[in-house]
Amino acid sequence: MCGFSAISLHGYLGNQWVKLERITDAAQGLRLEDKRRLEVTLDDFERSFPQVFFATYLGVLPNNVSAAELGFWLLNQGAFNTPSIIRRNDFGIILVVDPAMRTVCLTLGYAIEKWIPPKTIQQILQATGKHLAHGAFGTAIEQACLLCATSLKKNARKVDWEPAQPGLPSGSPDMGLTLLRGNHRPASRPLAGLSQNAR
Repeated sequence: MCGFSAISLHGYLGNQWVKLERITDAAQGLRLEDKRRLEVTLDDFERSFPQVFFATYLGVLPNNVSAAELGFWLLNQGAFNTPSIIRRNDFGIILVVDPAMRTVCLTLGYAIEKWIPPKTIQQILQATGKHLAHGAFGTAIEQACLLCATSLKKNARKVDWEPAQPGLPSGSPDMGLTLLRGNHRPASRPLAGLSQNAR
């Protein structure tokens, strides 16, 4: 069991769907050149893994919400916009970074959990945390994406990916999230034991 309760999170964050880009910089901690470099990295990632998307949320979190909890909520309540289609959240990877606390969490959708094992998750968080400690948020996000790609490439040959499917087309305005009027199927959860801080 992952230990998270969607119901308890809904009590604070709400149960409406939120519209998200691949990079949500609610803290405004990324420079323009960081964003441009990250967009290129994410494009390369999605070309290598057409069924998968990698998204990040960079923002200062309230005291009663952890990075792991927000990652869980976003993967279950978010409609993520990517250049080709809005992918199923089962194939999502969400990186949440709190620049104030220098904490980071990686949350995976159901369909790819087993292809990025817990040991690899720990290594990704550690590598990302080293950059966060120096305030290099763009580099931290890029590193996490590249390491996820490395793990997926290692395991992708073992299975036939299910085809990407088009999907669906609402949150905390003070957290930089935009509410949606439509619905989006919740189909994801975080890895067990993923609530970890990297400093």
